[in-house]
Amino acid sequence: QYIFGYELPDTVLLLTEEGSCFVLATKTKCEFLSSAVDKAPPGSTITGLTLLTRNKTDNNAAHFDTLMKEAGISSTDENGEKTKVGIFLKEKGKSGSKEGSILDGWEKALEKSNSSEFVDVATGLSLVLSTKEESELDLIKKSSVLSNKILKHGFIPRIEEIIDSELSVSHEQLSTEIDAIIEDPSKIKLKVPKDHVQSCYFPIVQSGGEYDIRVSAQSTDKTLTYDIITVSLGARYHLYCSNIARTFLVDPPKKVSQTYETLLSIQEACLKAMVPGKPLKGVYAAATNYLESEGREDLIKLLPKNLGFGIGLDFRDATMVLNAKNPALFRVGMVFNLSLGFSNVPLSDSAKASAHSKSAVKNLENYALLISDMVGITQRAPEVLTKHAKSLSDISYMINDEDDDEEEEEEEDASSGDEKKKRKAPDGDAALARKLARSEDNVVNGHRTSSRLAQKDGMVQDVAEGAAERERRQIELMERKNEERLRELARANSRKKGKDDEGDQVEELETYNRTKDYPDNVLPNQVKVDMANQCVLLPINGNPVPFHISTIKNVVLPDPDVATYLRINFYTAGMAVGKDAPLNTAALVQKYAPYASFIREMTFRSLDSHNLVQAYRQISELRKRAKQRELREQEEANLVEQDKLVRTKNERVPRLSDLTMRPVFAGRKTQGNLESHTNGLRFISTRGEIVDIMYSNVKHAIFQPCESEIMVLVHFHLKNAIMVGKKKQKDIQFFTEVVDASQTVDIGRRSMYDPDEMDDEQRERQLRKKLNEAFKDFCRKVENVARKNNFTLEFDIPYRDLGFQGNPHKEMVFILPTLNCLVNLTETPFFVVDLSDVDHVHFERVTFMSKAFDVVLINKDFSKQPFRVDMIPNVDKDAIQEWLTDMEISYTEGPMNLNWKQIMQTVSGDDRFYMNTEEDEVTEKEAGWEFLRMFGREDEESGDEDEDDSEFSEGEDKAESAAESEEESEFDSESEEESDYDGDEDLEEQGMDWEDMEREAALDDKRKGTGGEIEDAGAKGGTGRGRRASSSSAPSKRRRR
Repeated sequence: QYIFGYELPDTVLLLTEEGSCFVLATKTKCEFLSSAVDKAPPGSTITGLTLLTRNKTDNNAAHFDTLMKEAGISSTDENGEKTKVGIFLKEKGKSGSKEGSILDGWEKALEKSNSSEFVDVATGLSLVLSTKEESELDLIKKSSVLSNKILKHGFIPRIEEIIDSELSVSHEQLSTEIDAIIEDPSKIKLKVPKDHVQSCYFPIVQSGGEYDIRVSAQSTDKTLTYDIITVSLGARYHLYCSNIARTFLVDPPKKVSQTYETLLSIQEACLKAMVPGKPLKGVYAAATNYLESEGREDLIKLLPKNLGFGIGLDFRDATMVLNAKNPALFRVGMVFNLSLGFSNVPLSDSAKASAHSKSAVKNLENYALLISDMVGITQRAPEVLTKHAKSLSDISYMINDEDDDEEEEEEEDASSGDEKKKRKAPDGDAALARKLARSEDNVVNGHRTSSRLAQKDGMVQDVAEGAAERERRQIELMERKNEERLRELARANSRKKGKDDEGDQVEELETYNRTKDYPDNVLPNQVKVDMANQCVLLPINGNPVPFHISTIKNVVLPDPDVATYLRINFYTAGMAVGKDAPLNTAALVQKYAPYASFIREMTFRSLDSHNLVQAYRQISELRKRAKQRELREQEEANLVEQDKLVRTKNERVPRLSDLTMRPVFAGRKTQGNLESHTNGLRFISTRGEIVDIMYSNVKHAIFQPCESEIMVLVHFHLKNAIMVGKKKQKDIQFFTEVVDASQTVDIGRRSMYDPDEMDDEQRERQLRKKLNEAFKDFCRKVENVARKNNFTLEFDIPYRDLGFQGNPHKEMVFILPTLNCLVNLTETPFFVVDLSDVDHVHFERVTFMSKAFDVVLINKDFSKQPFRVDMIPNVDKDAIQEWLTDMEISYTEGPMNLNWKQIMQTVSGDDRFYMNTEEDEVTEKEAGWEFLRMFGREDEESGDEDEDDSEFSEGEDKAESAAESEEESEFDSESEEESDYDGDEDLEEQGMDWEDMEREAALDDKRKGTGGEIEDAGAKGGTGRGRRASSSSAPSKRRRR
């Protein structure tokens, strides 16, 4: 199989030291191999292939002589030296060949020869074949996926059905069902040809206290019990084997759960030992060392002798066994089946006491646990190929609720008195005993406790433990990220060497090479605008001097009086150039500023306004064109030339019709069809506008089905921007609205039982489902077309369970994470953050008082400003932080908003930002983004000291605060006495308050109305002293406002 890609039974294969290969087989097999004759590749150790066809007349005697002659084996012992012949000793005599077969005759011919010495080559050949090629690794991965899916979609639904329905099924019957699924994967809707798949062994299902965790075990005919269930199954795909085993716990006691978690930890320890260059026996040592470090020496003797084996074409490679003595080394490309378990673990009565009274586990005296996974050896960490979940929460089932007894008691209380009398005494005594037991549990120190509060307290404790665990993981993640970023920046700096000067070059302005190139109609004392060469010819002392249009800052034409004036201002050094200045002009000004003289402005006067007005209009128009051209060049500066679309011919093209594209062409709604071709997608609008999106330019493709939105969409986030109309775009979206965004609402009310209303809702649901299926089918076809043409394109679907409300663009929207991005695609402008570009996340306004917080996503490119999402509800904080930790993105939190523009300028100029020492490499500092932590490591370490000191410092603080208050009061009294002299003048300088201004206004009104009441009004307004006193409150009022 390995050499020829096909099994060749009853065939003799002889390899000589000279590189000759001889094959003795039947005629059909020789015809199959004939295409390889005389076609040895250059550099191959096999120089030639010779085919010998079976000859029934002499029972292949002549062919056997030829083979022995080529191998150097003679029938007589001439020199007394024996020729070593490598064979598989284990297979010798066990081939089961019938009389007259090729192998039977060959073995007899070898036995007759007394000049040959047989050597077992199984070990050497096993070491050679243990390192798999890329094609073999691909087949083993597919085989592992097959075993994984059979367990997930075949065994688990069946076992759940048996438990839920309380069916009586034997272990052997369940194993037979699983074996039938392996032989025919279409039963679980897997489109795998039956000819490519077969079972490695008959599946093993065990429960009820009788366990054997060896691969050679057999399923018994006893009925499955709902206690501790182990399952082991293996599948072959193209003859390459895989194996997976899991243990499922039904109503497990706490002791069993703890032992299972210990087994999971052992697997992690073993995986760390499976590193290239380390011996195979290190895996067994890692398992025993972990148990010893955890104080579980009692479990060491319960481990199997072998913790796994090499796997490939052979299910079990006997030379690559993971035991305590194997000195072979791990190498990249090896694949193992890591099988860990405990057998015959005793289960004491005290351990069973924590299980439910109805649990079948109470009938067990001992139990077994088993986990088996396929593991590939890579250059970095080992890769687990069978990825089915195995955490305690994923394999545990609780079928007996803890509230069964309470429900029974409630039923008893609700029943009538006559029925109670009819019940037997033991049942009543048992109920009373349960009630008293619960009462005793709820009484602590004479006070009755609440189970609800206890449950709430437990939830709070779990949340606190989760936060502490996240903080610990974040500290480790921050350190690792700092090291990775240092390496990334070092590589980036090495690539940038020699390229820094290219960006600093400026383009010199040149309008004419010589004066002869001036336009013919230039007059000595006239302002002339040359639109073709983008310059203005200005007369200086009767000579026309050209000025490039980019050097002109603005032009002013004042209102004409006797004469007309035209003032032209230029960009000069010594003053702000302004944001509107062309980039090249600003660079030129900065370049020549130290030693050149600049003209700031020039004014021209003319009695005839016609020429200057015309020049003013032409200069303004030319400046406008130059500005537009510069903006267009900036838009197209970073554009990457795209490949031309290759349209698919002679084949049906996947198509979505009646789509709307965003962004639109020239402010109009753009509708059309989207097609998938050989190397990209093409959108053709109803007006004939075309947008091509190459597969190679798609960075992220997202399909968002319509659930709570009004649209179903596909979104493409591009690697390089493309031009849509006159603008550069990196996000292109195509969508269809399920319902109109705006609907006319009838004035009359409609009942919720209105048949028309119900029909509309039903039609809307059907339309949603239809559109979702159409878009999903289109995405699947696009993926197939891209894969067929050697492109990689996969559509992500957002995770709605992890979504949260936020404000990224001055509007509250629902933000959803995907596998690679954080997005909001239903509202414009689109919010798409590539997680691979995010260096760090900071949470702002995290306080106990605020109901919402802000999130800042810092870009790895410090020249870009961070992304912001504001006003996220506090209830989503833990979920977001948990998701960030799972995505291995570091985060910090703080109580206030920060000035990120200033922070990014500081960070971008710090070459040692990710290092934990200053330039002297001795003084320690916070590395990376650790300075943003609300509570640093020093605060955590010194927390206990602060608590101890607080008890003794409380009295001192009070005494000091009292003394300080007395001193302040004395100081205030002195200051008041001293300030009587000049206090009024200071207050008058600050102006009048609202009350004084109202009085003044009233006095003015009275003066205008009746001049005789001025005195009374002045008396009502108060004296000057009183006015000044009242104005003393003005500063405090202004502060409040």
